[in-house]
Amino acid sequence: QQPHVLTKSSHTSPLHFIKMHNRHHKYCPLFVGKGDATTQSPQQRNAIHYMSMYDNKILRNFTGHSGEITGLSMNPIDDCFLSASADRKVRLWNIQQAGCLAELTLPAGSEGSPHACFDSTGLVFGVAAPMAGISGHLINLYDARKYDGGAFAELKLARTSIEKAIHNKGVAPELAMELSNTEWTSLRFNTSGKQLLVTANKGLALALDGFDGTVNNVFVGEGASPGVPPTQPLAACFTPDDKTVLGGNEDGTISCWNATTGKLLRKLEGHVGRVGCVAVNPKYAQIASACTNPALWIW
Repeated sequence: QQPHVLTKSSHTSPLHFIKMHNRHHKYCPLFVGKGDATTQSPQQRNAIHYMSMYDNKILRNFTGHSGEITGLSMNPIDDCFLSASADRKVRLWNIQQAGCLAELTLPAGSEGSPHACFDSTGLVFGVAAPMAGISGHLINLYDARKYDGGAFAELKLARTSIEKAIHNKGVAPELAMELSNTEWTSLRFNTSGKQLLVTANKGLALALDGFDGTVNNVFVGEGASPGVPPTQPLAACFTPDDKTVLGGNEDGTISCWNATTGKLLRKLEGHVGRVGCVAVNPKYAQIASACTNPALWIW
């Protein structure tokens, strides 16, 4: 029996993030919504909700963040998940209990909102945050079994290194400098864990070395019309074989880049507007994408 979902939101603002957990709870998503600032505390407004789609009931609320949540990442092997927030905290949770298991405060020398994600094994997670003075980004890697011992790797990526890598891809110097300063919007590992994919505003994505944090490749999306640079964050992901990076463009296409060389292999056409979400099936050769309408592609 398929679940029936009540789509009307009780929040005053639209839901802005949803993450499915498919291992044990096939029809139970985690989602974050912006509540009513006039009647709710910051912790209530920025709660994470665990919902049963069978009967449209909230099974559990996870409260603690006082700022807008910038991302969730589910551990692929157990019931733990990470949340990152504009309150400059990263929290580790278990869906079976309401209180968080651990809270990570960003190190000195960082500023802005963090991003966090588990790798494909669930044994490592990464946390990224901007360095003070727009000088670059910090990326810390943690053992998920020994996170209380601190990061086992502390990587620093200088803004000048990002700018140089973008310029080396043929981007004009002025635009390369502008893109190197743009805000990061997500962080994720590839399947092997050897690379990290960072997405950012203005249609930018960076493939980083998972061991030293250096820039391996740069990907820049397409604007809404020819000759117009993108203005929105790039939605991008690795394919499960780590050979291709997919990126949603503002002109409704999806770029397929070679993950090693950065060469554009092809474009998928079919959307009528900006592609704001791209995801791949980890088991089958399928791609899901969405603008104002969703699409399913056979790879």
